[in-house]
Amino acid sequence: MTEMERLLSLCGIPGDYLDYGGERRQVPWEHRLRALKIMGYETEDPDAVAAATDRLAAEPWRHWLQPAYVVSIAAPLVTLNCTAAQLSALLAWELQLETGATMNGQCLPAELPEVGDYLADGERYSARQLPFPALPPGYHTLHVVDCQRQETATVIACPERFYGGDTESGSRMWGVSCQLYTLRSARNWGVGDFTDLMELLALAAAAGADLVGLNPLHAPCSASDDAASPYSPSDRRFLNPLYIDPEQEPEWQLIAPQLVTAAWQQQRDQLQAAPLVDYEGVNILKYAAFELLYSAFCHQQLAQDTARGKAFREFRANGGETLEGFAHYEASYNIWAWRYRQNTGFFAWLQWLAAEQLARCQQRADEVGMRLGLMQDLAVGAVGQGCEVQQSQTLYLTQASIGAPPDPFAPNGQDWGLPVPHPQRLRDQGFRFFTDLLRHNMASSGALRIDHVMGLMRLWWCLHDTEDPAGLYVYYPWDDLLALLRLESWRNECVVIGEDMGVVPEAFRITMGEGGMLGNRLFYFEQHPDGRFRAPAEQPADVLLMVTNHDVPTLADWWQGSDLQRRYDLGLTADAALLAQQQQQRQVDREQLQYWLADAGLLPPDVGPTFDMALCHAIHQCCARSRAHLLLLQLEDLQLLVEPVNIPGTSREYPNWRRKQVMESARLFADTSIQALLSAVDKERRQ
Repeated sequence: MTEMERLLSLCGIPGDYLDYGGERRQVPWEHRLRALKIMGYETEDPDAVAAATDRLAAEPWRHWLQPAYVVSIAAPLVTLNCTAAQLSALLAWELQLETGATMNGQCLPAELPEVGDYLADGERYSARQLPFPALPPGYHTLHVVDCQRQETATVIACPERFYGGDTESGSRMWGVSCQLYTLRSARNWGVGDFTDLMELLALAAAAGADLVGLNPLHAPCSASDDAASPYSPSDRRFLNPLYIDPEQEPEWQLIAPQLVTAAWQQQRDQLQAAPLVDYEGVNILKYAAFELLYSAFCHQQLAQDTARGKAFREFRANGGETLEGFAHYEASYNIWAWRYRQNTGFFAWLQWLAAEQLARCQQRADEVGMRLGLMQDLAVGAVGQGCEVQQSQTLYLTQASIGAPPDPFAPNGQDWGLPVPHPQRLRDQGFRFFTDLLRHNMASSGALRIDHVMGLMRLWWCLHDTEDPAGLYVYYPWDDLLALLRLESWRNECVVIGEDMGVVPEAFRITMGEGGMLGNRLFYFEQHPDGRFRAPAEQPADVLLMVTNHDVPTLADWWQGSDLQRRYDLGLTADAALLAQQQQQRQVDREQLQYWLADAGLLPPDVGPTFDMALCHAIHQCCARSRAHLLLLQLEDLQLLVEPVNIPGTSREYPNWRRKQVMESARLFADTSIQALLSAVDKERRQ
């Protein structure tokens, strides 16, 4: 193996991969070198390559300890690297537990088991394994000293399995899913908010649901007047202020007489009645209210040091540098604020309001008897111009972006335009960013869905500055990342679902299952190779089954084939011949769906080309018989809506992430046909 090949291997850049069809594809040599350059390595100077290889391969051996160890709570092991002379030197160690307790001991490295060695600088280094007693889960600090030096490392003790809650009892729970902004009510300001979510939780729980699945609630890019996609956020550690209901804050009564004029009410009513979310109009309306609320808060709460004022100060102090960095970013780039545009306190206060209202939603879920409550969604990345990337420039690489390799749905692959994280720097930072990201998203959640969970193992890097679309897989320290995910799952009592659809190595799915992470399945794709839909008893148990989701057609759209025609009209289908082929295949799929329902004894009479409530009821009832631990129904399907919320591969061609529900939530759950459907689903899930 050459030095260059060693460097590529150390950096997790393989020379081939298995494509969607299971065929092995070779990665062009120049693409692999391009990835190395993006990581910051010089590829044209042999001496520089040798130095980089030495730094990655040999440098860790020159220290007793690594910056961080991710270990098992039951059998924690830490590796000490020693020279021949150091093997016979008595070392003292102290482990400071997160609880405040300490453990102490001594060791002679020569007496510890050897688990590896390395030759560098003419010196043989020996890796010796230092065992510890069982540790409590958490982040502990290890000090190792002798008469000449001291080294320190973080020891992160992780459980072997994810938190499972009631999913481990074999219960088959169900719930509804929605994009929060789509919710309608007689009182919101043109966008669904946390008060609407409180109402939805109560209505769904009364029907028997145990969870509500949401879109990512991440902070959007406030430097843009058109930021709509929840999967292209500014910062995944913070919340979208548009979901705040200003009328729920105590200061609302102080500002309402000044704000609520006839013109204001007319503007709000127009935003509320519109079929699409007008993000610009909603931002203008809400930020005007936010600024008045903040002024009142400063005078009534902060100035008088009330309990609310102290609670905000505590929130801001606990948020530390991360919150302050976000507030400074917003103060520099937010285009919606006027009076407080450069006031960091204002933007920190907005995050406090959002976090408090979201927490009350999860509390409400507990009060109405939901076993899980909110299922939040963690997007795979953040946009390059947003706060997360700008505040973490040593971690992110903007010369490549996250995407997906070519497959039948996207022959040229996909480029999601989100900068890639640097694998080695993620580890060098002791995974602090990753754990911080998890904590923010598991707060006020009964479950967390990890979008594109395979990204913990490998990401498809779309390479920029190449003549043709180019990409390759780059590997990440997935054993450590999964262990940290298990730890935070327990610390936050949060069930974890990994979105594992698409090209996922079987080894990764096995690891998910062994650790108790639920997979994610979509009804449309639960078919045998011959096209038959899998019977409910054939479907896996350790998954979340979604009837539909935000990236696929609604049931009505799929049944009627209007999604195929729409994609053709938008230029996403190559030609009329391909459209005809797709329409023919859809007819076959529709027939298979009818066989599936007939086998279950649920096929309605007189099924026709138009999707109706009888067919909708039957599909949901049959899905409810699935062995899956969790089942999610999408609100759009219950209303027989046709237009999707998002069409992958489009941006301006279709109003993605803007379409609202047709019915207000209260009216939806009062509809007798929908009540009958939900009752049937609940009965099936409880049998």
